[in-house]
Amino acid sequence: LVAALAALPALAADYQAGDRLPDLDIGDRGELVLRGDDADYQPWRYPQQPGKVHVLQYMAATRSASKLNDPFIDRIKSDFPDGTLLSTTILNLDEALWGTGGLISSELTSNKKQYPLAVLVADAEGVGLRTWQLQEDSAAIIVTDSRGMVLYFKQGAMSAAEVDSTIELIRHQLAGSPGQG
Repeated sequence: LVAALAALPALAADYQAGDRLPDLDIGDRGELVLRGDDADYQPWRYPQQPGKVHVLQYMAATRSASKLNDPFIDRIKSDFPDGTLLSTTILNLDEALWGTGGLISSELTSNKKQYPLAVLVADAEGVGLRTWQLQEDSAAIIVTDSRGMVLYFKQGAMSAAEVDSTIELIRHQLAGSPGQG
């Protein structure tokens, strides 16, 4: 059993700088959009908005996964003004605890009202997990450049040094990207 568990991370993707993420279509739920006080969902697909540096966070819809990279997400919110880069959070609802769907939808709507430019996506069937070959019960941070090439990829919690270096990487990209920074 221990050998089988140790082999699990090898099954997950390990994107390197310069790789391109596979295209992703999430049609069941999808992107949360606000229409006045009402929340609705529309199909979402990756890639989005070519020409923008893109920070993607894909995570299990669990409390523990949602907290894994809070220090990085907090730095994104504080260090980069709204609209500077594209930020997308994708929740894998297929990994949510049974009966928590209403709470998750309410929290998503609240976050969307607080950060209207953030792209929040509900992946009802775990399509992103399978397409991008990510680890279950975890979170992944993926940063792509303005051409959609992977700059940074990490599954699990980022260290403080990784947070700092990734923030600097994004700053460097924004300074060098036409129409950004």
